[in-house]
Amino acid sequence: MPCGTVLIAKSLNTTKTTMDKYNSTCELVNTYEILEHIMGIEGLHPHSLTTINNLFNVIAKHTKDQIGIILDIGCGSGSGTHKLAKKLSENVSVIGIDINESSINKAKSNYSEIDGLSFYHGTLEAFQKENSEMNIIGIIAVSVSMFLPNTIDFYRTSEEILSENGIFIDAPFVFKFSSVSEKLKHKTYSVCGCNMKMETTEHLKNNLQKLGFTNITAEEKEFELMDLKTLSKDYTIRQLLSNFRRKTFTLPAPLKGHTSWYILRRTLNIFAFFIRNRSQFGAAIIIGIKTVAKSK
Repeated sequence: MPCGTVLIAKSLNTTKTTMDKYNSTCELVNTYEILEHIMGIEGLHPHSLTTINNLFNVIAKHTKDQIGIILDIGCGSGSGTHKLAKKLSENVSVIGIDINESSINKAKSNYSEIDGLSFYHGTLEAFQKENSEMNIIGIIAVSVSMFLPNTIDFYRTSEEILSENGIFIDAPFVFKFSSVSEKLKHKTYSVCGCNMKMETTEHLKNNLQKLGFTNITAEEKEFELMDLKTLSKDYTIRQLLSNFRRKTFTLPAPLKGHTSWYILRRTLNIFAFFIRNRSQFGAAIIIGIKTVAKSK
């Protein structure tokens, strides 16, 4: 299959009112967009840039002698997808998938002319139905799976889509302790304003094992986004201040509508909540390889 597969984005059904739209999606989508705008950073994640770069290197090494496609689930505005694409061999292309139409439009605007890189607006399930013939050799999801209706279903769909020996990487927020209180769980989901369901690293690892993935590795890091030492290694103070000055008089897209005050308050509330409770959260890295079918 040739690289640089061109996809036509399929629009999702959206609600008519602005408030309904924000209520039907995770509030963290708006939070990420606002923080990325203010900080001048694209691809803001709970993992450090070093961690994300290492994951891209893992994918590049695993697929260097293969021909096929990598899916970047929850690609956002596409900066990370673009960085991944630059690391891969010429026989491997990348498709970024996201349900946020404005992010996909931005990604297409910035990167659509790059060979071996394309974007799809919709869900993984919709993509699977429309592109079942594609040879998918890798799937990566950073800061995504905890916002999906059911993590095990996402893992199962990924296993079905992947070709034999395909690599799967999930890098979500997690609860650090299995003994986390129900009160904190409910508060976390309430504050984020979405169908969030966070798990522990061990639980996610077990999910992959149940589906038959092999060579599974599971690692848990601190919530690196909330660590000022880690943040300062990725972005210098001068860089952040410079970005902030340039962005001061330009509003991010979520704050341009009549619900701007509501969204800003939600963003500050979410950020403050995670700062206060950062000792309870971690950032997991779960990697598995789809089992190669045994010859009869």
